[in-house]
Amino acid sequence: MEWHEISIEIPFEYVEPISYLFERYGHGMSMEIRDNNRVLLRTYLPSTSRQRLAHIEVGVKLTSILEPLGELKVESLPPDEDWQNSWKSHFTLLKLGRNLVIKPSWIDHDPGPDDVVIELDPGLAFGTGYHPTTYTCLEALEDLVEPGMSVLDLGVGSGILTIAAAKLGAGHILALDIDSVAVTAARQNFRRLGILPKVTLAQGSLPNPQAPAGSFDILVANISSRAIRERGVHLMPPLKQQGALIASGIIQEQERETEEALEEAGFVVQATWPKDDWVTLVCRSRDHLG
Repeated sequence: MEWHEISIEIPFEYVEPISYLFERYGHGMSMEIRDNNRVLLRTYLPSTSRQRLAHIEVGVKLTSILEPLGELKVESLPPDEDWQNSWKSHFTLLKLGRNLVIKPSWIDHDPGPDDVVIELDPGLAFGTGYHPTTYTCLEALEDLVEPGMSVLDLGVGSGILTIAAAKLGAGHILALDIDSVAVTAARQNFRRLGILPKVTLAQGSLPNPQAPAGSFDILVANISSRAIRERGVHLMPPLKQQGALIASGIIQEQERETEEALEEAGFVVQATWPKDDWVTLVCRSRDHLG
């Protein structure tokens, strides 16, 4: 069977919608950060998958209305290679924070005594640890999660942040995502890793009946600046009085307006975690800080 490589170079802020298209309609997805502060995304399709390619093309064209993107390239590949799995070569072992290790499921790793290993199949949904927002959310979780804590993961994606919270000792995690594909991918990862007993996984957002007021020690929202600003008023109620919000998916040039929206919702920014052109904010209730 003949395979095609589908690729596009895009600005950081459009990684999530385009990677969603690649993951939904392609076979596997890899992400490579370029020197020009842009991201090269790749996926693979059989030459017979014309309808799936058309879905990707339409999605890219619609996104290009907001901002011109790079050219969507479709290249034929030699028939004697396993292109359906070749995207996996773009992922390696990733170590971050003090002891976190992101391990793709197909890579062998002999962990050290202090390693917190997060095994993931990143081919199904956005969230691999390689993107700056996921990277800094993981670092923040490593700093904040203590054994037995309750965590709310808003925008679960592949489930990497929920998995990290469980591995770091959280007693219970509520994982929410509006995307049914992400929920399916996350459930597969949670089941494979044996953490489903710790997790309540549901399709949806906030407010949510499964997130009653004052229930969570940590709320991590790796979504987007716009989504955080729009949902700011709903992010405070599920937290305990001393709870922490980890807000991410924020481009640095949108940091100030995002902080202002969170301050209006009653938060105080305690720490910032910048990486590349992105920033993650750690916030707590203004009332609790006095």
